[in-house]
Amino acid sequence: MSKPEWFGLALLGCGAGLGFLLGGTFGLALACVCLVVGLVLIVAREALGTRRPSAAVKSSSRTTSHLLVLLKEIHARPLRNGKFQEISDPKQAGLQFETFVHCWLLNDTDERVGVASLRFSLAKPGEAPQLLQRMTGDLENWRVGRLRDEIDSWGVRYLQAAQEVMSELRTEEPLEGGSTRQGWLHFRAEGITPGEMTDAKLELEVLDSHLNSHLGEWKGRLQVPGRVWPFRAEPSPRAAPVSSEDETASIPADTLSQFGTAN
Repeated sequence: MSKPEWFGLALLGCGAGLGFLLGGTFGLALACVCLVVGLVLIVAREALGTRRPSAAVKSSSRTTSHLLVLLKEIHARPLRNGKFQEISDPKQAGLQFETFVHCWLLNDTDERVGVASLRFSLAKPGEAPQLLQRMTGDLENWRVGRLRDEIDSWGVRYLQAAQEVMSELRTEEPLEGGSTRQGWLHFRAEGITPGEMTDAKLELEVLDSHLNSHLGEWKGRLQVPGRVWPFRAEPSPRAAPVSSEDETASIPADTLSQFGTAN
């Protein structure tokens, strides 16, 4: 509360006290004057438009959220010269980490919101964050390993290893109001040791079509290596047309001699 407002309240109190003590016409007139002056001092800033309610200040300092960003899981596969590298030392150098992020987006408004850009940053312990290079269009070459809880026909429960397809997060189309979208993103981290990767701070920043920034942060330590493995689809065999000469050439010589003897 400002000084004029405090002074106005003091005048209101003094006017009420003097009016009660003096009484009569003079006391009533003095109380009215103090009342008018006190109210003028209190409401003067609001009348001039120079006062902002505290609630308005608080609401203006907070940006309205349009998208909620959740990082569901992250896998980091260590490579050296393009091949999987087993980790032997937390301070092992010369590695690159293929980092796979499974993220989930929620539009918590009633309007359509588009995604303008995605930026994934990694901050080593005690250092500033660095943006990671995004790799696009190659998730069909990777699979994430799962353990499925199965029950056979005899009622026996067992765990079965399986590989799941990793669908890339699509951002071309905007999100409708109240809708969700999930998918995978692939990034590459270099110049970092396994120990630093485990304790790194990982964040995904989503810039929406209204140019508002929304962050999703990975909570806890990162498990290195993860459960993502390379996948190569086997080409399906195609039947080639075979001519009569090819058929004859494919018959063993002893079989041909038997046909000649029979004839």
